[in-house]
Amino acid sequence: MWYGYAGRILIVDLTTGKTRTEPLNEDYAKKYIGGIGLGMRLWLDHTPPGVDPFSPENALVLATGPTSGSIWPTGGNGHAIVAKSPESYGISESLSHGSFGAELKRARYDAVIFKGKAEKPVYAWIDDDSVQILDATHLWGKSPQETEDAIKEELGDFYIRVASIGPAGEKLVRIANIMNETSRAAGRTGLGAVMGSKNLKAIAVRGSNDVKVAKPDEFLEFVKEFHERMKGPATKKYRTLGTPENVLVHNALHCMPTRNY
Repeated sequence: MWYGYAGRILIVDLTTGKTRTEPLNEDYAKKYIGGIGLGMRLWLDHTPPGVDPFSPENALVLATGPTSGSIWPTGGNGHAIVAKSPESYGISESLSHGSFGAELKRARYDAVIFKGKAEKPVYAWIDDDSVQILDATHLWGKSPQETEDAIKEELGDFYIRVASIGPAGEKLVRIANIMNETSRAAGRTGLGAVMGSKNLKAIAVRGSNDVKVAKPDEFLEFVKEFHERMKGPATKKYRTLGTPENVLVHNALHCMPTRNY
């Protein structure tokens, strides 16, 4: 397979409880670089037009990019979640960082597509090639942090990475987040509600494979150079306030929804 990619897509049918693995389309890997692009392409392939956001036919796609699982810093090491938004009713994406996306890549998956709706609350347990749909009735009503702690204890592995929803997602609140590693959030477009509409409480992942890059020495030097660039003035605002700094910029450009934009 190509460097930076696992070469596999996992498809989970929550209605039937069945899973299957398909090869990643090489043209997609070259044309839609990154979790957002790949995720949107896969969503279009697996979702009919005009679908309601809470319909079982609205696929929920979890996707990574070619640098996920490597030592590349910042957003390239995160993951994207794509579905039709219950907030805007358009195709939407939400990004989150942390180690969840890297762990998925180490399990040798570039993306996971969740289709259908489970009869009762469940969570997906992805352990390399082993994929199980497990009962989550006992987790329903718990916060994401409580859910993550319970799954790690239940499966007996502290290093499992978990993405989950809380009561807001369960109740289909249209701005609900999907949280991973306690404090990381896929916070845009209400995709936690889409997850809740599928009775999917959480996704737990454990991977044991290395992610290979084509030229390790050159890649390491480029990462070091990029780290130095990140210390420059262009990223200073993110080192002080983080992404909320963009509120000031967007407000000055009249991009905020206050006063009808």
